[in-house]
Amino acid sequence: MHDHVAEADVGVVTIDQNVDFTVDAFHANVAEADVGVVTIDQNVDFTVDAFPMQTFHGKVVQVRNAPITVQNVVTYDTVIGVSNPELKLKPGMTANVSIIIAHRDDVLQIKNAALRYRPPDATPVETRQSAPGRGARRAGPGDAGASQRRAERTVYILPKFGSRPRAVQIKTGISDGIMTEVVEGLKEGDRVVTAELTSTIAAPSPPTNPFGGGPRRF
Repeated sequence: MHDHVAEADVGVVTIDQNVDFTVDAFHANVAEADVGVVTIDQNVDFTVDAFPMQTFHGKVVQVRNAPITVQNVVTYDTVIGVSNPELKLKPGMTANVSIIIAHRDDVLQIKNAALRYRPPDATPVETRQSAPGRGARRAGPGDAGASQRRAERTVYILPKFGSRPRAVQIKTGISDGIMTEVVEGLKEGDRVVTAELTSTIAAPSPPTNPFGGGPRRF
């Protein structure tokens, strides 16, 4: 069991200059597919190149309504506030930002690779049930039906006795794009298949006769 979060990845943004350097703010362009789940006071994690091993924290202060369109990609300006008591954050720094949109404590989770895995003899229905990817966490309050459909997935587990994977229907929760919460259908300790390794063993070459081959002279 693990804690689990779902994030809206924002990407790289630039920290603004502020009169009070102990309190900074920066503007993040949130994609229209994600802006529906971003709200005021949500927690934000971000890193900067100057301190790659340190994660900074902030909160969403404002989500602006005016769209920003660049090369047919629509985003929305989101203002993020952060405390900077040690003055580590400098104006003009770029930040890699993730907005925390959901959090679960002590949940069962599996790798998204398990949701994508299909054995060669999978049925067409099982094959169509692909991994939720990042879209599973974007359903808004009005998308209950779509969210329910996306939550039903097929994974394969290895039984205790036998080596052939067995299909299991599960219901999933939030996802961070790498790991996905399992609501029901699996229990801790189940061996979930994420990939199938195939080994190719070259056929042994026939033994050679040390006295054969080539012309012989008498």
